[in-house]
Amino acid sequence: MTIEAITFDLWNTLVHNRNYGEFRVPALDKILRSNGIELTTDALQEAYMSGFRYSSRVIPAEGYRHVETHEIVDKVLESVGFTSPETRDELVRAYEEAFLCDPPRLKDGVFEALDYVKVRYKIGLISVTGVSPGRFVRDTLRDHGVLDYFDVLIFSDEVKLVKPNPRLFTTCLELLDVAPENTVHVGDSFKSDIVGAIDAGMRTIWVKTREQVQKQGYVPDAIISGLNEFPEALRTLE
Repeated sequence: MTIEAITFDLWNTLVHNRNYGEFRVPALDKILRSNGIELTTDALQEAYMSGFRYSSRVIPAEGYRHVETHEIVDKVLESVGFTSPETRDELVRAYEEAFLCDPPRLKDGVFEALDYVKVRYKIGLISVTGVSPGRFVRDTLRDHGVLDYFDVLIFSDEVKLVKPNPRLFTTCLELLDVAPENTVHVGDSFKSDIVGAIDAGMRTIWVKTREQVQKQGYVPDAIISGLNEFPEALRTLE
């Protein structure tokens, strides 16, 4: 099949994974204390995690829909028995703006990979944003000098779906105006990227940076350990 487009995952494929709990937990503590609620370290951590446990349950149970930040915050506030519109809004801002405290760094080989692709194919980005909104990710990609490489950017908080829902992938393909069989998706998560892209009818390159459970019947077209191996892997599919 002729390749017409390449789509990339973001986290741990193009940028390093980043846990923003170190910024969100202190912000949660400060906001709760300002409302007269003082929690032990363990209780604070439990309250914080209650929101993400909620999203982990809801996402697969509801067809891999995107869970909004305010839903996660609502569960946190519910767990401590307190809420108000002002507190909710303040906490949503704190959760989302934690991303800006230390934006993720590019992984090695990003420019080389994108330069190789840009002269040959259309390029898409398909990212599950969680509570780090796509509007902030766009600004960071611009700051890193890579935003203009992409013809289409798909963020879960904007299309309201998360991987491995194949609709997240096909939305990108529709905007790129390419057929799934003429597109290769590159990502690090077997469950999210490889399974989701194959279900969408795409070919795949798995950036295998860690051991993961592989779903029976799903086989990536190539496996690499980093983007420095990407051009050669893609050439084998061309």
